[in-house]
Amino acid sequence: MVKFDAIAKDIIEKEKFQALKDEPHHGLNRYEHVIRVAKKTYRISSMLGMDYVSATRGALLHDYFTNDEYKNTKRTKKGSMHPIIALNNARCEYDLNEKEENIIISHMYPLGKIRPNCKEGWVVSIVDKNVALYECTRYKFKSFLKRKIKERY
Repeated sequence: MVKFDAIAKDIIEKEKFQALKDEPHHGLNRYEHVIRVAKKTYRISSMLGMDYVSATRGALLHDYFTNDEYKNTKRTKKGSMHPIIALNNARCEYDLNEKEENIIISHMYPLGKIRPNCKEGWVVSIVDKNVALYECTRYKFKSFLKRKIKERY
């Protein structure tokens, strides 16, 4: 079995991927978010006997974009636009297989229109939503409450 670090190395070492550390996301940064999604995906997909390498790579790249690249999309289409931006960015930097491409483009389903066509895509989609919910309640909502309490007292 290939270790997580060996799968992630060629992706994580790129300068553009490292720049995700400067991108706010769910109360943290986008780098921490995709690492968390990828590690959970790695554990689940390997435990279930899936293609854990493609699942992990797709999870690492599912939100591979900067806020500057994203800010010009229309508010009503953000759920379906950012996977396209992430996929285009990933294609420019990495050699992706069809499964990895589907994982990236479909990770927002059902909020996005494209449905996963592999079980690994379903895992990433579900794990991403689970992690996002955790991060938003743990970090983003918590900081919001702290601000409101300080304003009140």
